[in-house]
Amino acid sequence: MHQLAKAKPASRPFHKRPWVRRSGLVLLLLLLVWGTYRAIRPDPNLKKVKQLREEFANAKDWTPEQRRDKGREMRDAMQKLSPSQRDALAAEGMKRMQAEMERYAKMSPAEKTRYLDEQIARQQKMRQQFAQQNPGAGQRPPPGTFANGPRGGSAEDREKRRKEMLNKTTPEFRALRDQYRKDMAARRQQWGLPAGPRA
Repeated sequence: MHQLAKAKPASRPFHKRPWVRRSGLVLLLLLLVWGTYRAIRPDPNLKKVKQLREEFANAKDWTPEQRRDKGREMRDAMQKLSPSQRDALAAEGMKRMQAEMERYAKMSPAEKTRYLDEQIARQQKMRQQFAQQNPGAGQRPPPGTFANGPRGGSAEDREKRRKEMLNKTTPEFRALRDQYRKDMAARRQQWGLPAGPRA
């Protein structure tokens, strides 16, 4: 009489096998690490925009061509940002502007005059450089040349953005800014220049 063959133990389901579970845990851990890295790493485009903005703030001797080139870099980097990143950058810019207006308001009359003269001289130098390199185009750089920073676009677009930004500011900031504009317009007239467009 033949002995009955011993029954083989039933094999475990595939998803319950130890190596499958270990592999799944490793994969989950890797995904968590990658997700955390993506969440906390600095965005390269945002970093580029902030770097260019600092360069614009300190650009006292740039030629119109340099401003145009940097302006294109800024525009390209800005287009890659999310709406929330653009809003955050705008808020940072407004804070810096308010701090500058508060600093100006605390200056003595002589210091204010010197500050305004420096601003006007820098603007005039840029316009003269542009006029020399673009004969027949007038002294005021056309929209998109970034002569005064990375603004660009049509006059209507710039006015719309200006109003949107001002709507998010405090009455105190608007009062400081209006006083600065009045002082600048008066000083430009003393130089024999037009009062200038709204900033």
